[in-house]
Formats: sequence, C-alpha cells, structure tokens
Amino acid sequence: MKCNLSRVTLAAVLAAVSATQPGTAMEMNLQLPYASKTASPARPELAFYAKQNDDLLFAKQPAIEIYCRAGLRSVGLKYSLRRNTFATPFLTGSAAALPANTFVIRIPADRLPFAGFYDIAVELDSDEPQPVKGLCTFGWNVEQMPVTDSRPADFDDFWRQAKAELAQIPLAATVGEFTTFTNQEIDAYNLAAAAIPADYDPAGHKTATVESAKVAFNGALGARVHGWLAKPPGPGPFPAMLVLPGGGINARPRPLEHARHGYLALDIQAHGLDVDLEKYPTLPGYYDGQIYDPPRDFYFHRIYLNSLQAVNYLLSRPDVDPKRLVIVGGSQGGRTAIVVGALDHRVAAIVPAIPHHGYVPYTAWAAASNQAKTDGTDRATPPPPADPAQRCLAYYDNLNFAPAVRCPVFMNVGLVDGASPATCVYATFQQLGSANKTLVPLAGLAHDWSAEFDRRAWRWLEDTLRP
Repeated sequence: MKCNLSRVTLAAVLAAVSATQPGTAMEMNLQLPYASKTASPARPELAFYAKQNDDLLFAKQPAIEIYCRAGLRSVGLKYSLRRNTFATPFLTGSAAALPANTFVIRIPADRLPFAGFYDIAVELDSDEPQPVKGLCTFGWNVEQMPVTDSRPADFDDFWRQAKAELAQIPLAATVGEFTTFTNQEIDAYNLAAAAIPADYDPAGHKTATVESAKVAFNGALGARVHGWLAKPPGPGPFPAMLVLPGGGINARPRPLEHARHGYLALDIQAHGLDVDLEKYPTLPGYYDGQIYDPPRDFYFHRIYLNSLQAVNYLLSRPDVDPKRLVIVGGSQGGRTAIVVGALDHRVAAIVPAIPHHGYVPYTAWAAASNQAKTDGTDRATPPPPADPAQRCLAYYDNLNFAPAVRCPVFMNVGLVDGASPATCVYATFQQLGSANKTLVPLAGLAHDWSAEFDRRAWRWLEDTLRP
C-alpha cells in the first residue's frame, strides 16, 4: 500500500536530489560532457575563509571569526545566522569592514545554542543593482553533535531477510565483446561522455590501455542489472571497484578512468535498464513522493539489492582479487556505497562522496520548521519518526546503516551542500562503525566534486589495499 508523502515534512528531501546532478570523477555519476562550472550556491563574487583554520570546523575558540572577501566594490555586509538548512535566523548583524573589500563576521561561541553546523547567509551592498547574496556553513564542536535515533527495532531482521531472498537469485551473467581504449581515447571519452577532465590524475595511471564491455546479470524483482565493465589488459587478478550511480534514471558512462588506475571497474544502471538507451522512462516510485507500507515495497529496496548483487557478480569473476573490492559513488551513489558496505562485509573499503539521504529526521524537521518559520533553537535534535513516511524512510536512511560499516572509509562533505546537508553527512560519518574513517570537509563547495579529493582518495586506496 502506498501513501502520499507529507509536504510539510519530507517533500524537500526528495526534491533536493532530483534538482541537483553532481559531476564527480572517481564517483563518475554522469554520462555527459565535462563542464567546469561549480554547483550553486557557490558564488565567485564572495569568498569565505577563516584564519583560525581552513576547514571552517571550530571547537575551542571563544568566538568564531569568518572573513568574506568580495570581488566587487563593497559598501557593507549584513548577515543572518541560522541552523544548518533552516530558513529562519536566530541572530542577525553587520560584519566589520576592512579596507580591501573584506569583512569579518564575529560570532561569540556562547551565542551558538548547540554543537553542530550553522549557516551564515550574507547580503553584500556593492555597485550591483541588487544585494549580492552568499552562504557560508561552519561547524561548531561537531564531534559532540547529538543525533536522533530513528533505527527501527527490526532493522537488522528486515535486511537479513532481503539478503536471504537475494541469495536465491542466480546471477546468469553475460559479458559482451570487449573494446580496447588507449590513453588518448580515454582522455577524449572522459571529456565527451564521463563528465570529468581528460586526465586529472596522471600520477595514478597503472596501464596505458584498458578494455571495456557490457555486462548483465539477474537482480531484484525479476530485473536484469546492466553495466559497463572496464579493466586493465590481462588475466588479473585485479582489485575491483563498484561505481554506484547518482540520482536520476539515465545512461551510464564506461569506467575507463577507474580501469586506467588499475581496477577492474563496474558502473551499473541500478534501475534494471540498459546502460546506453537514447531515452529513459520515468519509473513510478522513484523520487515521486510515494512512501510505501510495507517498507519493503519502497523503490530503493531494488536499488540497494541490485547494488548488492553487483558485489556478488564482481566476486564471481576469476580476474577479481576478492580481498580488494571497493565501492565508490557520489550523492545517491555515496548513499548506496554506505549501505552496501554495511550489508556486505566482504567489501574492503568505501569512498562515499557527498552521500545523500542520511539523517532523514533532521531534514524533515528543518523542512517543517521552515514552513512554520521557526528557528529550531528550542531543541538540540529533531523528534523521532512519527508519521508513516518517516517510518518507511528509516529503513533506507544511510545513517541507520552506518554502525554496521566495518571497512575503512574515506568520504567528503560539501559544507554548503543543499542536497546532502553538512549536518546529515557528518551525522552519518559520526555513526560509522569503522575504526579507520576519514571525512574531508569541502568548505564553500555545494553538491559538487573536487579533483584534489579524488586524487587523495586514489592514494588512500593504494595504501589501504596494499597487500
């Protein structure tokens, strides 16, 4: 049985991801030409930084000092302070002006009601006809940030049963004809069809040519899962990399860059459709506001199980090193990487970038508070799930999978990301059960990628997977 999603609570959760499509490199989410434009709301006219630290995460300072440098002639700067993703401010003021078109926003730490993340919305008075608006997000004592528990009592049994049912489905895998790509052809493909620069990490190359072919295998609900496989030449065994797709129902790029880095890589179309259709259908239940009772009928049940089946497929291949299988993904792919890492402990490491759909109670609370025009300072954490929609989504919230992740994790967070808010990503990171976990804050970045993060991730994987 399906019920309509409450507009007051969770509509913004589902709308945010469908409206924003990141182009990540290691996480390879888009089959599109490369573009250099950054994701909104980053504004090149305004640059925020702190002399106290570079990542805008503060802890012991008696006052937060954030600088805003304007690339325009400036007269004054007004600011409002809000809880992360809230629209109603609890503090407003004017920044102190410095001569070189720079302003200092000073916030006494005792004015911050709780440990967590905060947004500073600014309006610059300049020579523009309208005020130039900007956004800066910072963290305060984030290691002490409290989190609401929304994990259902039968959560483990729910997914144990799902895995048992998946285990009964034979793979029946097929592999198409392989095509060879040279370094020059990989560069051209990256620019034309993989949404990444031609070659952003030459130091990570392990081979001058790669081979790529279509693959397919049986997934959940009677569907065939299709994907692009790419690998270095030769019999292996190679470390394996599962590349999970971001939001949307669309074509998938070949993971040639991943193979050039030495991996047998698989990028799947997780919806049960082919990887290179000219036009893709709209599938009912996918980000359309429908929440299902029982929860197993929710759309993401198939996404998670198809992704788990992709692990089974990779580990069935004789040219894969079973001890060196990693999962990467951005946005929805980052979310699913955490899920699969929790449900299958054969995974050696995960790199989830800007993971979406973590800590749903917080996003729902912020959406309801924004409609009610309240500032959220009356309580430290959101209320636990109360309506059917939130109870259903609790089975799919990557925060609730995080404690079961045991493998090493290297992840990031865009501090001004509206689709994957800093509060939600950090809460998920905080709950990870891994003893080896790293979070890289991307100050000033929204739902977007960082070439340097990916370069560091490639080096981190080399160290982590070292025999």
